[in-house]
Amino acid sequence: MEKVGEKMEEKVWQFIQKHHMLEAGDRIVAGISGGGDSMALLFLLLKFRERCGYEVCAVHVNHGIRGDEAFRDETLVTKYCADRNVDCEVFHCSVPEAVKKYGWSEEEAGRILRRQAYEQVLRQWKGNKVALAHHQNDQAETMLHNLSRGCGLRGIRGMLPVQNGMIRPFLCIERREIDHYLKEKKIPYRTDSTNFSDQYIRNRIRKHVVEYLERNVNSKTVSHMAWTAGIAAQAEEYLCGQGERILAQYGELLPGEIRISDDCLGEPSILRMYGFLQALEKVSGYRKDLSGEHLEQISRLFQKETGKQVSLPGGTTAVRVYGGIIIRKTVKEKVETRKKMWTLPVPGRIQCGKAFWETRIFSYESQKIPEKAYTKWFDYDRIKKTLQIRNRRPGDRIMVTAQGGRKKLKDYFIDEKIPREQRDELILLAEEEEVLWIVGKRISEAYKITEFTKRVLEVKYQGGREVE
Repeated sequence: MEKVGEKMEEKVWQFIQKHHMLEAGDRIVAGISGGGDSMALLFLLLKFRERCGYEVCAVHVNHGIRGDEAFRDETLVTKYCADRNVDCEVFHCSVPEAVKKYGWSEEEAGRILRRQAYEQVLRQWKGNKVALAHHQNDQAETMLHNLSRGCGLRGIRGMLPVQNGMIRPFLCIERREIDHYLKEKKIPYRTDSTNFSDQYIRNRIRKHVVEYLERNVNSKTVSHMAWTAGIAAQAEEYLCGQGERILAQYGELLPGEIRISDDCLGEPSILRMYGFLQALEKVSGYRKDLSGEHLEQISRLFQKETGKQVSLPGGTTAVRVYGGIIIRKTVKEKVETRKKMWTLPVPGRIQCGKAFWETRIFSYESQKIPEKAYTKWFDYDRIKKTLQIRNRRPGDRIMVTAQGGRKKLKDYFIDEKIPREQRDELILLAEEEEVLWIVGKRISEAYKITEFTKRVLEVKYQGGREVE
């Protein structure tokens, strides 16, 4: 008779294969907290390693919140890995200090600090994927949280199995299946005492909403919600593709704005809406706070006389012009240079003010380098330290010739006749004082793809001109 554990293993393995999560030669960085979910994930990654031929490195982050309890979690993870000859990297950080310094919530601070740890190990260990232990109960909590704040299909879809270099092999199973598996396989784990506190939003949703629904409405609530998330993800992917088609067919990309022709009115309303949404994201890099009503306002603008306009979130305006509408950035936000800075997650996605950055890593096999203004490729193995998104600072320099010739950024701006008032507004991607990319201008010769490149870091930027 097939055991529960064997059934779960097969379900997870089929899910991994369906989404091409694990392949021979992969170097997987696994986020391991010491809790049941992550320890089960580590157990399975080590077991499946025999089938697939990849390598695993565990990463444990001590958030500096729970004192001795956190150190006991750390001890469990490091001993478990040492006993199995698995690489394990441990990071100590202070969530309370990050909350105080940056104004983040505890949950947000913990998430950001973990991502930074994963990024560092990816770079140093030459990893290419991050494995996380999110399961269907986590998915249900994410969906409900998004719905409570108001969302479209993107919010309903929740987390994706494969997303920005992260893989989630457990999105096909519920927490109860993991609990059975832990018991059957006698996998050691620890329980985080903060899981029972109503201080955190996710805990409140889990304890007072999801568990209530399972007890009093439908015992299969979690699996049904996971199925819905999958359908929503497919629908969102299709509609985003249609939105891009609408924009390509009826739109004209101009400096700082997009013009959409009246001819789009022959398309179904929902497809037009996604076209408008894509246009707004491209112009401002801003999606938060955009509602269905805003998209309806743009649609109604086509029926108005020339000159009418609608103000939209993200400092954008839609204006009725002859033969169509123009969506443009209208608010030039002031910035305080030398104060704002973000760490670029690699791989991953981050919102910096109202702009979005997205990165991925892949093997270089002489592919054609894209000639796009806001998508750039860099030789990943030439990058040795954390990448920062920021404005210019004293001492910044950039390599401008393949022979190694460098210029101070100030001199480069003067030589290129970039107006003085624009220099503090330009966005930089930098490794300490070495500038990789002046967004909208050029990249450094020091990080360009060559015949010797093995791994590529692709960086995509969507947003306005300023870092805010």
